[in-house]
Amino acid sequence: MLSQRSVILLSIFGLVFSFIISTLGVVYALFTYTPAKLGPAGITFWFIGILISVGSVIALLGFLWKLRHEEHRLTAAKALTSSLRTGFLVGFTVSILLALSSLRSLSIRDIILFILVVVVIEIYFRTRKKRV
Repeated sequence: MLSQRSVILLSIFGLVFSFIISTLGVVYALFTYTPAKLGPAGITFWFIGILISVGSVIALLGFLWKLRHEEHRLTAAKALTSSLRTGFLVGFTVSILLALSSLRSLSIRDIILFILVVVVIEIYFRTRKKRV
């Protein structure tokens, strides 16, 4: 079994690595190709890259924020899971809103509704009780 220190270091390294790789891929595609050259599959992968970039940086920041407290350092895997969920939700929100904006089908009502749904999902996961 890995020690808590190993879990923390591997988690931080993995999140930084995924952020760097996905951000480099997104920036490379942004400056090298046009949307017409990318095609539908390339544009889909570009949005997935945005999801991974934003999600990993939010997860990394949340994980580092939680590690400031001793009780979270003792349960690093639980703190990582919570941070990954939050990072995925924020990354998913940013990518969907960017995709809707690029399709010119985004209004302020859509933004508010989508963000409210994400907040409700996050509140649900933070307040649910574990069943034994």
